[in-house]
Amino acid sequence: MAQMKTAIAEKSDRQDDGRGRRLVRCALLALGLCGCAPAARALDTYRGDFVFNNPDYRDRYALAVLKAALEASSEKYGPFELTVSPLIMERDRLMQEMGKGGMVNLTAQVTSVEWERKLIPIRIPVDKGFSGYRIFLIDGRRQARFSAVTSLPQLKELSMGAGRQWGSTPVLLQNGFKVVTGASVHNLQAMLAAERFLFFPRSVEEAVFEREAYAPGFPMLAIENELALYMPLARYFFVAPGEPRLAQRLEFGMRALSADGRLDRLFHQAYDGLIEQVGLRKRRIFRLENPLLPPKTPLANKAYWYDPVARP
Repeated sequence: MAQMKTAIAEKSDRQDDGRGRRLVRCALLALGLCGCAPAARALDTYRGDFVFNNPDYRDRYALAVLKAALEASSEKYGPFELTVSPLIMERDRLMQEMGKGGMVNLTAQVTSVEWERKLIPIRIPVDKGFSGYRIFLIDGRRQARFSAVTSLPQLKELSMGAGRQWGSTPVLLQNGFKVVTGASVHNLQAMLAAERFLFFPRSVEEAVFEREAYAPGFPMLAIENELALYMPLARYFFVAPGEPRLAQRLEFGMRALSADGRLDRLFHQAYDGLIEQVGLRKRRIFRLENPLLPPKTPLANKAYWYDPVARP
């Protein structure tokens, strides 16, 4: 009788163990179906605005830096996907769309207090502050008038054109220039041709690109050949506020590029030819204050900033 009781007990235990294993398997299956099982790491997806699809020097360079930074972070963060929106948006609309984070979650723009408050800035200047150097598009017949300028107050007597929504326009106004604003580059080029103002300050790459693009319709369009302005400007990558991981990854990659010299190499590969073409080092450069720079701008880190006096 005792042996029979023992056999029954062992059979019962085996049945309980079987039921237990089945329950565990069912529980694991249920967890998987409801998404509670450990999931594979999601692909980091960056959706850039049209700036990364623009054919001018500046935006081709920004795209090259972006790809290099994301690749530099791949070992730590894994694979990524980068797409570019086909839509062209003015700066204010772009900031609104970036805030939503749906259509676009990444751009490269000149910083401002508002942009840094609403979005996530990566505070390493993409172009080493090079966009702060401005040369002028003019009617070439006016070159003698600019050649006579030897001081900043003299330059301020001449009217200039600038975009209404551009980050540099408030800086120029703060410094006392006579600024005539327009809605777009195309609009401002037409205004220059119509003599609504005398000069159109552009970054080096913009001046070269736009001189080639607009000269067929305005043959006298020229790059002024003796002067330049410099205002401290930081052009950062900005990430949508709902994407902290994407911002963290991009900052990691940018720091890696800066630390090992790859950012410098990319910069000089992209810009040394243009710098020589426009003779930037030989120009009279008038330096402006920028009281509108956000307080966290890393001006003290000299490695982040291009200096035309220093040789590569």
